[in-house]
Amino acid sequence: MTKREFLNALNYYLSGFKKEERDEILYDYEEHFRIGMESGKTEEDLIKELGNPKNIANQYKNSSEGEVNNTQDNSSRSIGGSILILIALALFNLIFIIGPYLGIVGALIGMCVGAIAVAISGVAVAFCTILRSMFPANVNIPKGIPDISVIFLGIGTTALGILFCIGMFYVIKFFIKLTVKYVKWNIKTIKGE
Repeated sequence: MTKREFLNALNYYLSGFKKEERDEILYDYEEHFRIGMESGKTEEDLIKELGNPKNIANQYKNSSEGEVNNTQDNSSRSIGGSILILIALALFNLIFIIGPYLGIVGALIGMCVGAIAVAISGVAVAFCTILRSMFPANVNIPKGIPDISVIFLGIGTTALGILFCIGMFYVIKFFIKLTVKYVKWNIKTIKGE
């Protein structure tokens, strides 16, 4: 038997494998032949060392079936463990996580509403000051502060409110990322990964 006949026979006996797996196995044996021939061995010597192609293919088939059986055994054994972990995580999350989480969500909502209120109040101050100067009313308003200063105060308050809104956007984005990571961690823990 020659090297080519050996590899063709091995390819034939590995016909149940995926093409990628089969190509990888055949490549390994071609490399074995190349290295062996570089060290001075003949094709016949190498074929005697390797053995029968059918036996080699059967060894690969048996090892891949063993891996499938092991993964099936592990998955059937881990169902009970996964259920216990699920119950433990649910209790932990219910007792220790949900309360503070809802508190943080409430605080974030309050801060967002506050940021929007600051921006709107700045607009209202500037707008009302402009309207007051256009339509003077008989209202006793102290005259000590010039209208332009109040307008700039309103613009500054609006800018502060907008910056506060932008900051809250990034805080909420970070909070959502943390929430997603925590949920993924829970799922990985339940799966046993």
